[in-house]
Amino acid sequence: MTDIRVGIVGCGLIGRQYAQRLGRLGAQVEAVADPMPERTQQVAALSGAATYADARELLAREYIDLLCVCSPTPYHYEAVLAAAQRGRHIFCEKPLAENLEQAREMCRAAHEAGVMLGIGFKMRYEAVFARAKSMIDAGDIGTPLYAIFSYFQQVPPPERIWYTDYGALRDNIVHAIDLSNWLLGRLPAQVSARLGNRLGFKGEDKVFLQVAYPDGALASIHGGWVGGDYPQVAASDDIFFQIVGAAGYVAGDRAGHFVSATKRAIERCALDPVDSFTEELAAFLGALRSGEPPPIPGAAGLLAQAVIEAAFESSRRAEPVAIDRRDYSF
Repeated sequence: MTDIRVGIVGCGLIGRQYAQRLGRLGAQVEAVADPMPERTQQVAALSGAATYADARELLAREYIDLLCVCSPTPYHYEAVLAAAQRGRHIFCEKPLAENLEQAREMCRAAHEAGVMLGIGFKMRYEAVFARAKSMIDAGDIGTPLYAIFSYFQQVPPPERIWYTDYGALRDNIVHAIDLSNWLLGRLPAQVSARLGNRLGFKGEDKVFLQVAYPDGALASIHGGWVGGDYPQVAASDDIFFQIVGAAGYVAGDRAGHFVSATKRAIERCALDPVDSFTEELAAFLGALRSGEPPPIPGAAGLLAQAVIEAAFESSRRAEPVAIDRRDYSF
């Protein structure tokens, strides 16, 4: 596939980011959809795309190869199912769905339709996490045993304030959950969680998780939103992490500061920034063109959703909750 025709659902901040990059990557944005006409017009102006009010109308009237779902989380489910029913490939922003059952159904629908479903965990492509993964896979720190992620942000800006209805766990912490699963290279077995709400939103604004893996590896993930005078650090200085292995560690932050301790040496460096939106879309388009599996499949989103579901349950019950493999099977 050399000329990929794309539709975008959701023309807010993320939809605009996608539209700007897809053209540079050789894809053609044919149509965009959003219930707010002023948004569709703004994004359509980037490529001359046709405009629609929703995903179903777009899919019914336009022939596209790929639907990018950039709308708020509550609208992912319907858009993904509609695209699968039409036999269109799908790239969906995180989190995959509002709940585990929806996520399972979305993965099943794509699988049964024989279409590719990718998930937008763009942080895997950011320089510090990509470097950490390459060193872990090379065995530089030995078997990874422990992961720590600290991930706090200022309250979402007005354009994304709807996130506060669904909570920090599904908004930003889902990234740390995916990074933990990916960097440790294991499937989670148990979750202990404490969720807090100090800012008065509908959803939780503080998240404290411990994810246990079958062989004893542990990940501690804490974060959320801080109001008041907390600095605006989103997408720059908002994550600090350390992965400890049997023979060393890797650590750093999203701003590109990276530290590694191995038997060879302790090294510190500043990594050049990477446009992770471009990288994740390029990787997915490359898979479409070559017929290879998606680099970050919908199953990764389903796995993160299983951890999220267990976290909600653990917080309600005030006790650890096991994750069964059937939870992330479809």
